[in-house]
Amino acid sequence: MLTFISWWRAAAIVLNDLGSSAFYAGATAEQAIGKAAPWFILGVMLFSFAVRAVYVESCSMFVRGGVYRIVKEALGGTLAKVGVAALMFDYILTGPISGVSAGQYISGLLNETFL
Repeated sequence: MLTFISWWRAAAIVLNDLGSSAFYAGATAEQAIGKAAPWFILGVMLFSFAVRAVYVESCSMFVRGGVYRIVKEALGGTLAKVGVAALMFDYILTGPISGVSAGQYISGLLNETFL
């Protein structure tokens, strides 16, 4: 399937992306929503499961070309452009948000440890 990257490297990339989100999503949801945050997180997880099921189905049809091609084949060109824009927005923001979150956790750890 992925001839240019091994399965282990692909898994490392995906797990790092998911892991970084898992650490700050719970705290951010708790702070913004309150005690109902676990239910909202469960709802997001169920929605993500449904989206994953649709994506796995589209991958089984051997449609190559990434998000744009899959969405264009299924829903049309306009929604394909929206999907690509959302994906680019996600890629641009995920790195800086994860970096800032990691910096806050590290500075909090250093403050608790040495001060």
